[in-house]
Amino acid sequence: MTVLIKCTCKQFKRKTKTQGIVGYVVSLAIIALGFLPVQVIADNGKISVELQAKLFLTALTYEKNMKEKAVRQFDIGILYFPWLPESKKEALLFSKALKSFKNKKISGRNFNVFLFTYNGDTGIKEAIAHKHVEVLFIAEGKERNLKEIIQLTRSKNILSWTNKTEYVASCGVTIGVGIKENKPKIYINLTSAKEEGADFSDKFLRIAEIVDSK
Repeated sequence: MTVLIKCTCKQFKRKTKTQGIVGYVVSLAIIALGFLPVQVIADNGKISVELQAKLFLTALTYEKNMKEKAVRQFDIGILYFPWLPESKKEALLFSKALKSFKNKKISGRNFNVFLFTYNGDTGIKEAIAHKHVEVLFIAEGKERNLKEIIQLTRSKNILSWTNKTEYVASCGVTIGVGIKENKPKIYINLTSAKEEGADFSDKFLRIAEIVDSK
């Protein structure tokens, strides 16, 4: 299943092999980042890594504190769990996708991308603190380890993000992106956002689905 979107400043032209309309959230990402065409649904039926990266970066532009920080550069961390092959694969693909947008600025700020291997609670705390990470993508992992990471993100005001939407409710990750009714969807846990010091605009919250922690 492949969905391609093309647009100009004046109009959107959509070309699809499936029925239905791609949600406003996808158009938002496309407008903000300006890379076209965009594959929305990958052949495996999941949201494409390219679009995950675009939605991720676009969401950051709606985080109010991101704009207020004086530092002109920030660090994005990507965390994976080495004993899970799929976790490392996700992390490497997402890292590659983000790095392809390194010429883009987020709220006027440049960004770096760093990979982190989970090697225990203490080790990862030190590694992330050393890089001054502001945003952390969390790949597939075990719930116990994920909750340890969320304790870290909340204590250090690091915005957490995942492509596993179930982690938003079950583990307290702030933002997740996935597929709903064959369309990309962003999910946000407002309790977690507050705990991590994030403050998203009303415009962003109107296009996201709000999720409560279990």
